[in-house]
Amino acid sequence: MTRVVTILSVDKGGIKAGCDRSACEGCKGSLFCRGRNSEFEVANPKGIALETGDVVEIDMPAGRTILASAMSLVFPLCCFLVGMLAAFAAAPERELLQLGCGMAGLAIGFAISSVYFHFTKRKYTPTIDRKLEK
Repeated sequence: MTRVVTILSVDKGGIKAGCDRSACEGCKGSLFCRGRNSEFEVANPKGIALETGDVVEIDMPAGRTILASAMSLVFPLCCFLVGMLAAFAAAPERELLQLGCGMAGLAIGFAISSVYFHFTKRKYTPTIDRKLEK
């Protein structure tokens, strides 16, 4: 997946970029989307000279995007299901307990996902492919 973004800041801590608003034109999800105001870190493995305001093309391989989505959303939902099923096996007549165990499983799933992304952050960081003309 490639995207055109604008460099917002360049410092020793990293490179921050933001999406161009023109990429959001015509999207039906614009009422609830927070992506238009997002700021995220990008990697520059090619060592391209960058300044604030430069327009660049970034790349995120489709497989990594799908895996990141699955780990962020599907994994916690699976943990919710496991929690509910475990409580159902232990006490089939106690629905409130099942819901509580499901919610606990969901919280555990999000915690595991958060820890996973903390340690594998670089793997999922988009990379700059090339600098575009302003």
